[in-house]
Amino acid sequence: FGSSSSVAQDLIPSLASPPEWMADAAEPTKPQNSYWIWLGENREALMKEAGGGQASKVGKLAGERWKGLDVAAKKPFEDKASKLKQDYEKKLEEFVAAGGVKGKRRAEKKEAKSAKNPGAGARGAKKARKDAREAAGKPKKPQCSYWLYLGENRAAITAEAGSGGTPAVSKLAGAKWKALSEAEKKPFEDKAAKLKAEYNKAIAAWKEKSPGGEAGEEDE
Repeated sequence: FGSSSSVAQDLIPSLASPPEWMADAAEPTKPQNSYWIWLGENREALMKEAGGGQASKVGKLAGERWKGLDVAAKKPFEDKASKLKQDYEKKLEEFVAAGGVKGKRRAEKKEAKSAKNPGAGARGAKKARKDAREAAGKPKKPQCSYWLYLGENRAAITAEAGSGGTPAVSKLAGAKWKALSEAEKKPFEDKAAKLKAEYNKAIAAWKEKSPGGEAGEEDE
């Protein structure tokens, strides 16, 4: 038999790395921001006011109502969101310290879903971001000069392309846009610049009214 000290060392788990069961513990769920907490508490009333549970109608109405709240009315939800965020960050630190990998399970689920239906993951994420932006009343990023030009000339370009298929229309539209002179492009560029300036003002105002966080942080 070995010495009592060596036996004890064999029986005591190594502290150099955490036990496997701790590393496999569920990752803490990211909490909702102030807007989503408010929406959760008022969804039923908003659905009734919107005349149904259609997501687009409820989301639009909710965004308008949230933007209309003053600082005092938003404060309880922002305080709650702040506390939930602090609790989440503490639990996340403990999870990582125990050997957990942040975002691992979410990534695994996403990969499994993408493997079953290639392209669905990206489309689903894009739609989720769009829905979240609309629900939170976030201003939509404006079109650039090219897209404004295409919007005004799509019917003519589609007819000339002889097909409404995206590849054919896009190829012809791109060629025509490149061939335009600076003077011909200027009205679209001026309009795009004006829309961008208006968007910058609107997004700044939205962020000021929504300090609890942004839903759907990326613009499409």
